[in-house]
Amino acid sequence: MKEISKKGGPGATRKFGRDRSKANERPPRASRPRGRKSRNYALRRGLAVAAVAAGVLVVGFVALALFSGDDGIQRGVRIGDVDVGGMSRGEARAAVERNAAGTFEEISFGKGPDALTVGGDKLGVEVNAEAAVDEAYSVGRGGGPLQKISNSFGSSFGGTQVDLEASYDEQAARGVLDGLAEDFDRQPQDATFSVTDNGGVQVKEAENGRVLDKEATLANLDGALGNMSGRVPLAEGPVPKPEITTAEIQASKPEKVIGEYQTDFRWDSNPNRKENMKLAAGAVNNTVLGPGETFSFNDLASSLEYKEAKTFSDGGVGIANGGGLCQVSSTLYMAAQYAGLDIVERHPHYAVLPYIKPGFDATVWFGDEYGYGVQDMKFENSTDAPILIREWVDEKGFLNAQILGQPTGKEVEMSTEKIFEDTTRGIRWDTYKKVTENGEVTYDDRIHTYTYSYNPPPPEDGPHYDTAAPRVAGWSDPGNTTGWAEVPE
Repeated sequence: MKEISKKGGPGATRKFGRDRSKANERPPRASRPRGRKSRNYALRRGLAVAAVAAGVLVVGFVALALFSGDDGIQRGVRIGDVDVGGMSRGEARAAVERNAAGTFEEISFGKGPDALTVGGDKLGVEVNAEAAVDEAYSVGRGGGPLQKISNSFGSSFGGTQVDLEASYDEQAARGVLDGLAEDFDRQPQDATFSVTDNGGVQVKEAENGRVLDKEATLANLDGALGNMSGRVPLAEGPVPKPEITTAEIQASKPEKVIGEYQTDFRWDSNPNRKENMKLAAGAVNNTVLGPGETFSFNDLASSLEYKEAKTFSDGGVGIANGGGLCQVSSTLYMAAQYAGLDIVERHPHYAVLPYIKPGFDATVWFGDEYGYGVQDMKFENSTDAPILIREWVDEKGFLNAQILGQPTGKEVEMSTEKIFEDTTRGIRWDTYKKVTENGEVTYDDRIHTYTYSYNPPPPEDGPHYDTAAPRVAGWSDPGNTTGWAEVPE
């Protein structure tokens, strides 16, 4: 019988046997240090403890998932904003309905100045709390054991969200959005300019419009109700753009003088004439005319109340309401000519005037009870940009007219020539116009011819004022061109 020590055994016998009988073999591998062996043992023991704890936890969840009571909803389950974990079905339904009643008591569309609040009852909002509670209750109860364990574990640690089904009256909601759109929608605003009292030009910038996207807002209502929220964001549709941009107005605003003319009214000392000219010039001043639009002197000046002053009408010189208006219209007419605008309507006076060259005048008449026809002075803005019409009476005794716009490349020369003066036929004047565009003459011709009559003397029973008016050929009318000297039969 072999003796085996506590340290012996087959391994030890084999070890020592090799040393004696097999001297040429490789020596045995050295043993590991004792300290490293201890650490490995502790690690294995820790892993074993963790595995046991995990097993216990899993067993707990298995028990919870397989044997939980019928009345308890899994912990961590929420319906909308309500934590229903641990509640019975009845408790969960009551809690959800209370929360929904408070949340949906009022529905707010948008925020800030665009906000509109509507009662939930007007939208017919209803919630299906029962269906949501049934879904919440099924968490951790449906499927096989592994599915139950997975659902229970996920709900307890990650939470489970159950959406609340809500419905509303779509027709009522669309009616609310139609009313909201009336205030929300905004038409785009074209850029414009305004004229200050001193004739300055101020640009008002263009503004984009906006429009409510009703379909997208209804979709936002669906999402808000599903998330147990009473706040519905407004959705905007494509932004409506203005037709005239700020840059276009900046590039076309009337800032440069393209035509101007000045006449003298110091020849007549009657203060009423000056007041009448101030009234008419004020009605015309700061008028803006867009491309293609037509200016009418009568449209602006005919409705005013004028004082009596000297007039050149009815084939003679008289005193009547509105004396001085023709000087306003004639001065502006010449400014329009120098601006290169298209003249639409112009009428000459009966006789030569003291304040402007023959051929440069433009008389106006608003009509009278005797059926004498209306005579207007009109011109068209034939440029590609807006024009600004300015006219005013200064304190030096001059009436001034200006037309401002964008440079047109035109230069205009006006001239008038007396062709003859005859005591029988009157005084003929021809008027010429020469237009140069960008250095090239585009027009050079006579624009009209007219034979004026001699000025008759003013009526003896009318008021008389000191005047420096030229008499042309004198007050006498040897050829009776005015018909003033005719004697009734």
